[in-house]
Amino acid sequence: MPAWGDTVNGKEVVLRTLRSDALEVDVSSLGATLVAVRVKLRDEWIDVLMGYESLDRYLDNGKPNFSSCVGRCANRIAAGTFELDGETYTLDKNNGPHHLHGGTEGFWQQAFDVVSCTETSLTLSVSEPDGAMGYPGRVDVKVTYEVRGNELHFSYEGVTDKPTLLSMTNHCYWNLKGHHAGDVLDHKLMVTGSRTTAVDGSMAITGELLSVDGMALDLRGEPKLLRGAVEEAGPIDVNYCLDRPVGATEMLAARCVGPNGLSMDVWTDQPGLQVYTGNFIGMAEHPPTWWHGKGTRWEKFGAVCLEPQLWPDGIHHKHFPSPILRPGETYRQHSWHVFTTE
Repeated sequence: MPAWGDTVNGKEVVLRTLRSDALEVDVSSLGATLVAVRVKLRDEWIDVLMGYESLDRYLDNGKPNFSSCVGRCANRIAAGTFELDGETYTLDKNNGPHHLHGGTEGFWQQAFDVVSCTETSLTLSVSEPDGAMGYPGRVDVKVTYEVRGNELHFSYEGVTDKPTLLSMTNHCYWNLKGHHAGDVLDHKLMVTGSRTTAVDGSMAITGELLSVDGMALDLRGEPKLLRGAVEEAGPIDVNYCLDRPVGATEMLAARCVGPNGLSMDVWTDQPGLQVYTGNFIGMAEHPPTWWHGKGTRWEKFGAVCLEPQLWPDGIHHKHFPSPILRPGETYRQHSWHVFTTE
């Protein structure tokens, strides 16, 4: 397996390409990051994922959580603090007053070890010590990426030696026309969620569950044009509470349809889906190193993120699915994307 640039924290970073007749997926062991996803569309390979062309770009002030594995906890933990079993823990605050996506040195910054690899599958692992970013307990996690024909699978596992929090996802930035091809407002999107988790002005979860009935955020039914949804609702960055069919363990969470006839269905066993329409891509206030890569400069609304996960900040809201993981338990998550063409 070829090295990809330098070592990080004493570990060699590698780049592996997974292949099927329909997909080619480049994966870096730094942050278990997807670097490129090439889909075969009418005999042409199209790279539909934002990413950088070299390891140096990720290490030299690259965008945090850029199509990488997110953890320990995806999304925000309000005020960067929580109580568990009578103990109060203070986390790294990297999003104003809040903790976001595992902190400034979350999983995206870690060099994972290669557990196994084949032509179609790669399993990576990392251990995070007790106290990392303020979290209690050591966690040992594994991430497996696998291509099965036109499907890209994401599987996560985690164990701990002390009660802690764990809720993982991948923060992929998708543009089904190709990452270089402008904004995604001409894409259509369906999300099978009838409620969203409300946020306050600082984007902290309030605990209120809001119905999307009659609202611009109602993306159920036939896929709706993103331009219209964004014009009516404003830029979207919201967690949908998915409507899982009775008795089902996995479900279709979303369908994204590009104007070129390429569609991507997102399936998951998770209860939530964070939908983000690339509202802050290309912002002048961001470091100049963030929003260009693989020969392209990206602009606002240049991608959509569809992130299966637990409902955010469940540690503060007892009526939410719990992110608590205890010794002897195993955290598991399975999501997959299905690419089809007209």
